[in-house]
Amino acid sequence: MIKGYDLPLGLDVEISQLEELIRKYKTGEVSVTELKAHRVPFGVYEQRQAGTYMVRIRCAGGFVTPQQLETVSAIAQEYGVSDLHITSRQELQIHYVKLDDIVTVIRRLKEIGFSTRGGGGNTVRNIAACDDAGIDPQEAFDVSLYVSALTTRMIAEGDSWNLPRKFKIAFSGSAEDRGYATLSDLGFIAKINNGIKGFRVYAAGGLGAKSAEGKLLFDFIEAGEVYPVAEALKNVFFKYGNRRNKHAARLRFLWQNLGEEEFKKKFNQEYDRIKADGFKPLDIIDQGQGLFSCSLPKDRPLNATGFSLWKTRFVKQQKQEGSFSVLIPIELGFIPCAQAARYCQKFYEKHA
Repeated sequence: MIKGYDLPLGLDVEISQLEELIRKYKTGEVSVTELKAHRVPFGVYEQRQAGTYMVRIRCAGGFVTPQQLETVSAIAQEYGVSDLHITSRQELQIHYVKLDDIVTVIRRLKEIGFSTRGGGGNTVRNIAACDDAGIDPQEAFDVSLYVSALTTRMIAEGDSWNLPRKFKIAFSGSAEDRGYATLSDLGFIAKINNGIKGFRVYAAGGLGAKSAEGKLLFDFIEAGEVYPVAEALKNVFFKYGNRRNKHAARLRFLWQNLGEEEFKKKFNQEYDRIKADGFKPLDIIDQGQGLFSCSLPKDRPLNATGFSLWKTRFVKQQKQEGSFSVLIPIELGFIPCAQAARYCQKFYEKHA
């Protein structure tokens, strides 16, 4: 199965631990605060409607197969939810899930290669990418492969779940920065230097309260250096981030408090140590994601003017000759489950 990332080996154990905590919460053995401390890093948030929760699904770089989307839609409908929510961080959310159904939903998602771990809390969050990664004619190269590999590596590491605050990583395929790498805790912008694939690297950016643009960490690193850079910056955040005040805990505040010179000194200490220890490079595996051939019958549009306007707004030439991408506008990020399922069925019909 084509997938966006590999699930960590310990995920079953962690799901069972969450299940046990929910059981103890229902019997009064643990407090609401204790349960919250475990469910939020699992991407489970309490909602305003009493007794219901939102479950956030990690979709590395926004990658979802039609099979996954169809199954997520079916799961949501089975538990009484009519809509899926697509987030600004390229994840899927199922809203209004009852407490008794949370673990069942999480296990069902695991069966199709999805995890909710890191969907919230002080964790390594979903790693984002530009929406047209792999098909953009202007990109240096396809960054989605690095998003997938880095996600697989970082969600398998125990210290990714106990940071001072959330840690967001993003990749862009070109200097246009369509993936908002310069507005993330850690951002990689694809670049080719003397024929060698690599990245321009930014750190300590972010939106929200007291937003800041990322600071240049490296003008160029070779692509094989992505993991030690990410791990070193995560280690700096883990060791020196503010754990007392969540409103001043993001990486950009650490940069501000330490100053550029001291921040880079601490980063380089971690970076040099990881490289000296002999790190394992990321496994970059090209699965041929998203490249399908199909022959559809041509038809004359009923409204030539409207069709031309639609093409101008929503259709773009891909870097693959003769192929085009189509943008589907989703109002406020919500898509009815039944409609999502119909999109998948149409896909199957076209590629049968």
